[in-house]
Amino acid sequence: MTATDWPTLERGDGWAATQDYLHLLTQMIGKLRLALAPPLPEWTHAALAVTPRGLTTRTLAWQEGSVEATMDLVDGAIRVVSSDGRTHAIAIAPARPIAEIWADLGHALDDFGIDADLWDKPQERVDATPFSDDVRDRQLDLALARSWLALLTELEGLFDAWRSPFFGRSRTGFWWGGFDLTVELFNGRHAVPRDGANYLMRYDLDAEVLSLGFWPGSNKQEARFFGYIVPEPAGCPSYPMDVATASWSAKLGEWILPYRAVREADDRHETLRRFMDTVLRAAGDLAGWDLESFEYAVPPGRPPQRRG
Repeated sequence: MTATDWPTLERGDGWAATQDYLHLLTQMIGKLRLALAPPLPEWTHAALAVTPRGLTTRTLAWQEGSVEATMDLVDGAIRVVSSDGRTHAIAIAPARPIAEIWADLGHALDDFGIDADLWDKPQERVDATPFSDDVRDRQLDLALARSWLALLTELEGLFDAWRSPFFGRSRTGFWWGGFDLTVELFNGRHAVPRDGANYLMRYDLDAEVLSLGFWPGSNKQEARFFGYIVPEPAGCPSYPMDVATASWSAKLGEWILPYRAVREADDRHETLRRFMDTVLRAAGDLAGWDLESFEYAVPPGRPPQRRG
């Protein structure tokens, strides 16, 4: 896998406005997935999936058929398709007010006869203006958005390759609430949610998990890679990291690796893999994970291909 030219994701290069717009669009289709997908442990059912063209809900069963919604950054549209062959394309480029797009999505679902209870309010955001009230002008740098998508597809490939030897439950997914891409490993044990955990966190932190991911920053914080273990074991702040630019954040309760440091590294993939390997080793050293029991004796390979 060859590394692409990663975008800078600096606040002043137009990324902040583009990210905010994309975040709201992913929340719209994410709410459709949340409404129609059967609940799964740790909210697995809520995550979106990365595609070569954008992000998708994947197939969602509805009555005798199915529906899928995709944010397509190639054509600049939210595309809603049903199993009976019908398609609705909702323009997102050039950027439009969120209220207009939200209304168009509702019309598409009504046309398909889909009665989905979608909450008209963004989640995990400081600005929680309801979609239907958000008539502000928006900005979209489509070239930058496509660079971000290329980065996501590259990282997902790296995350999938890294988790492939793990003989346990694992997942990758794009979380539309926080706007981050993660890979997670579970050891099969239950966990007690932290004191004061809200409704979402009570079901998100009820299993022992190692989580690694990428978050593209905000107006106040730079983009970063992160890693943490639930429940948080003692010794994390002083645990030695194999990547010099990685450090422990007591405020966040996670190891962080600045995106800029990886982007500027001689070998981006190797730098990121060493960071992920160190967090996995910490799960064994600090949290008591029996890592050998999660290794294949003989990892599965690709079956032989026959020609003709």
